[in-house]
Amino acid sequence: MFGPWSARRGRFGGAFGPFGAFGEAWEEAWQNWMRSGPWGGGQGRRVDRGDMKYLILTVLKDGPKHGYEIMREIEQRAHGIYTPSPGTIYPTLQLLEDMGYVRSQEVEQRRVYELTEAGRTYLSEHQEAANEAWRQFEEPPWRKVFPGFGNEEQRQLRNELFDLARTLFTGGRIFRADPATLAKVREIIRNARQQIDAALTTYV
Repeated sequence: MFGPWSARRGRFGGAFGPFGAFGEAWEEAWQNWMRSGPWGGGQGRRVDRGDMKYLILTVLKDGPKHGYEIMREIEQRAHGIYTPSPGTIYPTLQLLEDMGYVRSQEVEQRRVYELTEAGRTYLSEHQEAANEAWRQFEEPPWRKVFPGFGNEEQRQLRNELFDLARTLFTGGRIFRADPATLAKVREIIRNARQQIDAALTTYV
């Protein structure tokens, strides 16, 4: 996500003067927050191919699904802690199909996947490994305090916050902006904060 910025990491000192070290520190903190922040990591979280294999087999155990349904089912069962990407799901599905554990067919112009008998047998024989794969997404304690936290609207809000941070920091441009531009950005953020505060007054 921050590839171009990361590639220039070694030039931060020269490009941003005193902000060079801060830029590097901010990027590292941001990447860590993306992976394990208050929303639990979302798409920044990493799941290895072995675990993904078990996640897919588990959700297909309940019946055939197309790729998007598999992704949404995994996200739901992972309590929103993890959202798999197409780049993770489809290669693993192809691997499972090559292994004979999953088969697919076109249904209404969509490719639908289902477990084979061999897949059911494999999942049954490796149920403990599958349970372990899911255990990494056990419901975090903060959900007991905020039971509705992590619904679709809140995930969209999270994404907007991530996009705002990218807008500010990608390429380190916030550190290179002139004083007049910074004052304008600060005014926009202050106005937005005041509007948000007014909208949330009821929840104080």
